[in-house]
Amino acid sequence: MARSLLTVPLLITVGLAAAAWTVLGPAAALAFVALALLEIAMAADSSVPMAGIAGRLHSPARRLFLSVGIVAGVLAMRLMLPPAAVAVGDATDPAQAVTEAVVAPGAFSAHLQEVRPALAAFGAAFIWLVFSEYLFNTDRASRRSWLGRLEARLAAVARPRVWSLVTAGAGVVLTSVLVGSEAAWAAPTLLPVALGGVAGITAYLTSKRIAAWSLGGEAAPRSWRIHAYASTVVFERGLVVFMLFEILDGVYSLSGSGVLGADGLGSLEQAAVGAAAIGVGALFLARLTSRLDQAAGLKRLRYLKAGAAYVLGVLAVLLWTSLLVPVPGALVGWFGTVVIGAALASSLPWRAWARRAGVRRTRSA
Repeated sequence: MARSLLTVPLLITVGLAAAAWTVLGPAAALAFVALALLEIAMAADSSVPMAGIAGRLHSPARRLFLSVGIVAGVLAMRLMLPPAAVAVGDATDPAQAVTEAVVAPGAFSAHLQEVRPALAAFGAAFIWLVFSEYLFNTDRASRRSWLGRLEARLAAVARPRVWSLVTAGAGVVLTSVLVGSEAAWAAPTLLPVALGGVAGITAYLTSKRIAAWSLGGEAAPRSWRIHAYASTVVFERGLVVFMLFEILDGVYSLSGSGVLGADGLGSLEQAAVGAAAIGVGALFLARLTSRLDQAAGLKRLRYLKAGAAYVLGVLAVLLWTSLLVPVPGALVGWFGTVVIGAALASSLPWRAWARRAGVRRTRSA
């Protein structure tokens, strides 16, 4: 079943690599493969929290989310949010920002770097609030704590939504104070961080308000309301993936200049290669999430959902930290894999396997 789910994205990946080799040459094919592997690796990590989100959706919305929602959402967020951020930050025409992203990726990356502090502050506050849903157990779901008593106590606090907002606000204030003191309280440096954090909290609250309105307390919400709810979920995860790739590693995906062999490509060729790699990653993410959801992997591997949540928490902290000191790319690239791997290892029934092995040795003796 898993192989059949991945057959189509694998064939598409091979076909695109062959097309890149034929049309654009070996450098383009090498760049595409390198970017596609990076996207696929991220898809493997993101499929766990995506499956957790899918499990909270009603059946019609879940089908939409797992079929076209993930692919469309990731493509839209990864391709359109960076130009939108540059357009807002530099007060330029959105069409001009899109054109620059395609025809002048180097200049666009420089402009994206200029608005990076506001984007990082925005993403940190937003993603921390998403993580706080698990940390403070806002849904009051019954679960076994992964990290022991402290996690259990945090999951049982009164007014969990208030705690989520308080901790996010504290992160915004603390980061703004540290950035401001380091920059001698220069307004051009302090304001983007402070306003970005406030905007992140506002965006989260708006998204949750839309989600609550979409469901409306009805037993069977109307189809268009379910789609609206699913769109808030796609936005949530799309923003997380965008922040991981486009902010912390400082590389815009449509620019292949950071990939071996891409330096000889023109700007339009780099854009085509980057967009194709993003599409492959989105398709793998949708298929892997669907497989994990069908197999009820999050139920059988009881700590996997916790690991996925802590990936978001660590990402938020790294985003705040990156406003003060550089964050190594290797740390960004591997922290999710390490956390998910630890959650997976602690979810496996090691004791049961050991008991079975012991019984078998006793019987054989």
